[in-house]
Amino acid sequence: MSRLPNPPEFAWPARFAYTYGWRVLGWLLEGHAKLRETLTRVWPRGVRRALHLTERIAEIPFVIGGLRLPPGSRILDVGSRWSPLPLFLAAMGYRVAAVDLTPFPIRGSGPDFVLADMRRPPFKQGSFDAATIVSTLEHVGLGWYDPHRAADDDFRLMAALRSLIRPNGILVLTVPYGIPEEDRHQRAYDRERLGRATAGWTRETERYSVRQGSTWREGTEAEASIARSIPETQAVAMLVLRRPG
Repeated sequence: MSRLPNPPEFAWPARFAYTYGWRVLGWLLEGHAKLRETLTRVWPRGVRRALHLTERIAEIPFVIGGLRLPPGSRILDVGSRWSPLPLFLAAMGYRVAAVDLTPFPIRGSGPDFVLADMRRPPFKQGSFDAATIVSTLEHVGLGWYDPHRAADDDFRLMAALRSLIRPNGILVLTVPYGIPEEDRHQRAYDRERLGRATAGWTRETERYSVRQGSTWREGTEAEASIARSIPETQAVAMLVLRRPG
C-alpha cells in the first residue's frame, strides 16, 4: 500500500490525536489515513481517536474580532510559519505581510511571505495599520527557533512593532499566561512581565482563556494566573493594544 507524502503542517485550532494499543501500530499506520480511520471504528481497543483543541481555538477568533479594520488595511503577522492566521486574514481582504525566521512551505497563497528577524525589522516605520503576534512572543530570546539568546528580546521585539505600526494603529497579542516560568521552548507571562512587554501601548481589550479538560473556555485573570503553562500552555492572555497617536 502506497503512502501519501506528509503535507506542510500548520498549528490548526483542532486536530485528531491518535493513541494505539501497541506503539508499533503508530509506525505501521503512518501515512495510511484511510486504514487508520477504519480501524478506529472496527478495532477501538487498538486504535483510538480523540479531538485535541489547542489554544488557537480561542486565539484566532479573538484576533479576527479584534482587528476591526476595513479590507485593504496593511497587516503584519509575526511568527507565521506554522500559523494559518495570515491565510485567513488575506482571505478577508487584508494586505498581509507574514514574517518568520523559518522558510515558508508555500508561496502565492495571498500573504506576502517575508523571511526576517523582527528584532531587526526590514520594514519602514509606520508601514502597517495593525500587527498580530499569536503565541510567538514567548519563544523570542530563548534560543529555540534561532541560536540567539537574550532575556529581554521579547521587550525589544515589542518596541520594534510599535515603531512599525502607524500612530493609532493596533496590535493584537496573545501569550501563554500563568505562573512565571520558562524552559528552552517558551516562557509563561504573568501580570508583571506582560506589563513590561506592553509598556508604551494603550490596552483596549484584555481577555483570558484557560484549558478545561480537553477544551478551552473564557476565564478571569485570577484563574489564568495560577496556571502552569510550562511545558504546555494551559492559559493565554489575549490583548488588543493601540499605539498612542
